[in-house]
Amino acid sequence: MEKNLYEELGLKKNATKIEIKSSYRSLVKQHHPDAGGEKERFLAIQNAWETLNDPIKKEQYDRTFFSTSSSFDSFNDNWEESLNSKKYNSSTKDKEVETWLKEIYTPINRLISQIIKPLKNEIKELSADPYDDQLMENFCSYISLSQKKIEKVEKIYNKKIVPTSISDLGLDMYHCFSQVKDALSEFERYTQGYVDDYLFDGKEMIKEAKRIQSKMSRKKKHKSF
Repeated sequence: MEKNLYEELGLKKNATKIEIKSSYRSLVKQHHPDAGGEKERFLAIQNAWETLNDPIKKEQYDRTFFSTSSSFDSFNDNWEESLNSKKYNSSTKDKEVETWLKEIYTPINRLISQIIKPLKNEIKELSADPYDDQLMENFCSYISLSQKKIEKVEKIYNKKIVPTSISDLGLDMYHCFSQVKDALSEFERYTQGYVDDYLFDGKEMIKEAKRIQSKMSRKKKHKSF
């Protein structure tokens, strides 16, 4: 029997959202390929996180896996098959991909860049004196504005189902903006208590988001649709 997604993160079925996030963050640092980890293990951790961190996907997974003892991959394949039961011709599929890239990928990628690019300068300005009220207020304004952009990103992402032929690109995009969203939460915690660990973790998450964003750009450029 395949290891279930909770076991993949070293958790029990009744794990809380905080426990899931904590375990994921610990494992992803330990098994990241850049840190010498195996790619297969890293991807398995990412897959578990993408499912258990999403309330809707988690509910579907729990209901399906624990009632039938089948793997989520099998469930997901069947789910996609039912959604794509209608046979599209090649030109229609190409049109679906073109529309998704134009209406989903492009605006989301632009919003993510608008959050990531100013961050280095925002942190540089704040580091001059983190206890200066005006500097902290400016940094908090950056966080607030960025969080609103992430809310917009999530709404855009949910407008259309990712075409099957580029499902890997869609998964990368979800993971990318999830990293940015979590990073903003860490920055917000930092502003509330000046704990440097939050600032460090946030910057590491942004670094990971940038890596994924670059990977998406290469994949979009070189993939044959």
